[in-house]
Amino acid sequence: MPHADPSTQRILIFGASIFEEGVAYLLTIGTDLHVSYAEYTNEIAFLDDVEQNQPNVILLNESTLLDLARILNLLFSIPSLVGLRVIIIRLIDNRIDVYEMPKQALSRNIYERHQFTVTERDELVALVRG
Repeated sequence: MPHADPSTQRILIFGASIFEEGVAYLLTIGTDLHVSYAEYTNEIAFLDDVEQNQPNVILLNESTLLDLARILNLLFSIPSLVGLRVIIIRLIDNRIDVYEMPKQALSRNIYERHQFTVTERDELVALVRG
């Protein structure tokens, strides 16, 4: 899926709690990141939101009731999402999991996971930027 403006990082946050609002605020203050929200209702609506927003990064909160493994497999099985990164934030230990689908993957169900501990806003922004 081509992104409208390659110079603008597009972040799609799923959820609308005070946590997601706070993360969005941290990501937009003094940056050129374009942040939007969506609610997860079902897989079809989820994929439609991804298609409409064309994000570079999808941000999820681990404490939601979503089946995160299912969502990762769903996203990374779509060839047009090559290069997409999914960031999962954990509230309890400041850890962030970053999943990336390699641009040259033989199978679209292969993705790489990196884990980081984030304690400052600038660290979060750097991870989102890639």
